[in-house]
Amino acid sequence: MTLSPQAIASSWFNAFSAAFTVGDLDALAGLFLPDGWFRDLLVLTWDSRSLEGREKIKAFLSPTISGAQATDFKVEESSHLAPHTSFIPQIQTTDIEFGYTFKCSRGPGRGFVRLLADRDGDGEYRALTVMMMLSDLWGHEESPTLHLREDVAGVAGRNMQREFADWVKEVETKPYVLIVGAAQTGLHVAARFKQMGLPTLVIERTPRIGDVWRKRYLSLALHTPRKHHSLLYQPFPDNWPQYTPRDKIADWLEQYVAVQDLVVWTSAELEPRPKYDSEKREWDVTIIRDGKEYKVRPAHIIMATGTLGAPYIPDVAGKDVFDGRVLHATLYNDPEEFTGKRVVVIGAGNTAIDICQDLALTGVGSVTMVQRSSTCVMSRDFMTDVMKHVFPEDVPLPIADFRNAGMPYGLLRKLNIKAEGYMWETQKGLHEKLRKGGIHVNMGPDGSGLFFLTLGRLGGLWQDKGGADLIAAGKIKVKHGVEIDHLTKAGVVFTDGSELPADVVILATGYLQMKETNRALLGDDIVDRTGELYGLDEEGELKASYRQSGHPGLWYATGDFYQSRFMSKILGLQLQARQLGIVD
Repeated sequence: MTLSPQAIASSWFNAFSAAFTVGDLDALAGLFLPDGWFRDLLVLTWDSRSLEGREKIKAFLSPTISGAQATDFKVEESSHLAPHTSFIPQIQTTDIEFGYTFKCSRGPGRGFVRLLADRDGDGEYRALTVMMMLSDLWGHEESPTLHLREDVAGVAGRNMQREFADWVKEVETKPYVLIVGAAQTGLHVAARFKQMGLPTLVIERTPRIGDVWRKRYLSLALHTPRKHHSLLYQPFPDNWPQYTPRDKIADWLEQYVAVQDLVVWTSAELEPRPKYDSEKREWDVTIIRDGKEYKVRPAHIIMATGTLGAPYIPDVAGKDVFDGRVLHATLYNDPEEFTGKRVVVIGAGNTAIDICQDLALTGVGSVTMVQRSSTCVMSRDFMTDVMKHVFPEDVPLPIADFRNAGMPYGLLRKLNIKAEGYMWETQKGLHEKLRKGGIHVNMGPDGSGLFFLTLGRLGGLWQDKGGADLIAAGKIKVKHGVEIDHLTKAGVVFTDGSELPADVVILATGYLQMKETNRALLGDDIVDRTGELYGLDEEGELKASYRQSGHPGLWYATGDFYQSRFMSKILGLQLQARQLGIVD
């Protein structure tokens, strides 16, 4: 007789909650698969941790479990979180998944579990993953509405507009948090902090919210489906396009500020070299806004200036003798200005193929992509199907984010490596077209595919949406295995001695890392105290992102829409705990 998911989940969870409550580490370890994972988000430490294997889980829990004082464990009964089966495509296996709640010394918590039958053991269901996270701090729960004081909203005789203006003025003069950067990451963090009661001022150097998107090339659209790049608290309308165009995401960000009551200064920049007072635990900051100086003393600065920083522009010999134009991809906007020109695009990532495709479809004289090494290329349709499995249209976004957080990146990488052969097979037709045109392809340095390149290099990849057809047809020519040696009056000479006539050279050569881009702004003394930024640490957690950077009061917010949506709460709880004196 096959047991129901509810019965299996109940049996396992009763044993888990009993063992966790009394701190029985051996019993807890036995409830995990030998290679199972445990992820803790602020319940047992004030950090994000992921542990693989029974011994590492026991070693992590040993000094921490008693202080958590976790009790009142309950299986979720709500839709999408109650026990159910789910398919894991990488290993072609069905698991049992469910959410749960609990209480701990710091506040209410919640978690997510994935169970698999132990095929190499006794066949019992054990945990592939267990995630625990702190939901709120006791007495400081996140507000469910835009009004932090719902009891006074709409009360007769009260001037709510004036009260809101007074609140804005207080935030502007006495912010607890200063966020640098008002694209989606900075705004997600600000919106979360607004609901948590953390006074937050955001500064943005451009004149309008969304200008960081509007200044990109005209044909730009997001490569992920709309559910993945929806904004915190504010889903897109039902008729929103699947892949959001550049200007629509820019305009949506602009109205998001108004709808979410965020305090944002545009045309505002941080004056270089802010000073940190370690005794007062606050920054001495000067903001230049429309040419005027403003002094504020926030306890925390969050850098949300983009995981990718300033453009990387290699020093190309011969630029002074070249009769044509050399520009970085950040300055490319409209393909029509290159009509009839011979264009060479240096690079073979997402931006490079977008520009090449743009130019080829517009009808330039010729376009050639220069690929130095190999690239991980997967079809956008395939990656969209993957994203829709993680972020289904019929599942509320907060629940999809929560369930996704229950899959540690370290485990996901291993699952993807196991599925490498399957990924090669699904992309076979696409890769044949690319090889026909001269493109060399890979499946990532360890076979884990495109997604983990975005978590590491943020380059060396592209999602194909028609470029392969143009390459196979010769409409986009390819030069592989070389780099620019120098420019001549009329063209490009490569490191293999070959030469290509050119009127325009576009450098799709990537970007500097966010940390190094901000070195001049923050100063060497501050930046050198911070750890390596972005990419995954040995446990599979993002380095120095939404966790301590290494310098007090300085934090980094990085990653994609999902990461800033979900991890904004983890960051907010850490800052709130410091505001309340719970953490030094």
